[in-house]
Amino acid sequence: MSLPPKRPEASPPMFSFLTTAYRTEQTLPRTVEAVRTQTRGDWELVVVDNGYSDRIAQLVSPHLGDPRVRLVRQRNSGPTGGVMAAAAVAGGRYLTVLNSDDAVAPEFCARMGEVLEADPGIAAVTCDARLFVDPGGRLHRRSYLETAGMRWRPDVGQRLRVADVVDGPCPYYSAAIRRDVWDAMDGLVCDTPIVDDLDFWLRVLLAGYDVRMIPDQLGLFRIEQGSESRPTEASRLEAFEAQRERALVRAATASGAPADAAALGRVLRRLRYDQAIRRARAGLQAGDVATARRQAAVAFSLRRTVRSGAILLALAASPGLLARVHPIKQRVQARLNPP
Repeated sequence: MSLPPKRPEASPPMFSFLTTAYRTEQTLPRTVEAVRTQTRGDWELVVVDNGYSDRIAQLVSPHLGDPRVRLVRQRNSGPTGGVMAAAAVAGGRYLTVLNSDDAVAPEFCARMGEVLEADPGIAAVTCDARLFVDPGGRLHRRSYLETAGMRWRPDVGQRLRVADVVDGPCPYYSAAIRRDVWDAMDGLVCDTPIVDDLDFWLRVLLAGYDVRMIPDQLGLFRIEQGSESRPTEASRLEAFEAQRERALVRAATASGAPADAAALGRVLRRLRYDQAIRRARAGLQAGDVATARRQAAVAFSLRRTVRSGAILLALAASPGLLARVHPIKQRVQARLNPP
């Protein structure tokens, strides 16, 4: 591993951005520029070239004249390994994970700093974000929390609870996390790496730390086809759901609080419903009508929605027609609901 020079002990920055880069040559310059244009200047950016890419190093090198920008080079150790390598050399009082295909708004540090300086007892602050929908930077019309189904408006005066995370959107990953809290939790290291951010937030809350969420849309992110945050292949989706369920069940069990158990019950019911609908569709597309009917019945037993009832009736009456109609319906919905 190639390490950057150590930062002078007398001048620790408030924020350390932890950015691991692997095959993101097209987007890394935007990420670096987003940090360098912060309206508050007490930050550092640690970029980990996670795979000894000469091109990644070339992109970062022109910025190394700014002592706040640092480059670590190592063999590819995966996303978590890259973030942890950045954290190992970071000197900031608060750590912020920032993927190398994402960005932050210019006022990220200023707004986060305002909240943290008002109450130093806060362990971490997370925010809302917007989705890039094309390479040109056009943004999705809805925010991360809106798209994820947030049912309440974040209030900086309210501490997040385990139940809020179990039965709600996972807090946005680019947060300001106090260094001692990160170290106490061993960062993102966990046995559910596909959902390491969810697992981290649950562990932090279970440990009793004070986490706040603000409604400000300070993050900017992309979702690539088939990414871990939105897997598309059936096997990857199943793995994602299995790890998410493991993290949620473990947290609610460890908590022992009735509100957390109730939240877990609601989530698992929705998860089983979505899985049954998806498996009914897969059975229908594969010509396995018996499986499609069985899964549709499971979905209807879990949630007696118009959707599950219509699928069940259509499968009983005319499965062939349903198989032809579904792809048409998907195309129509895509046209009616553009990003």
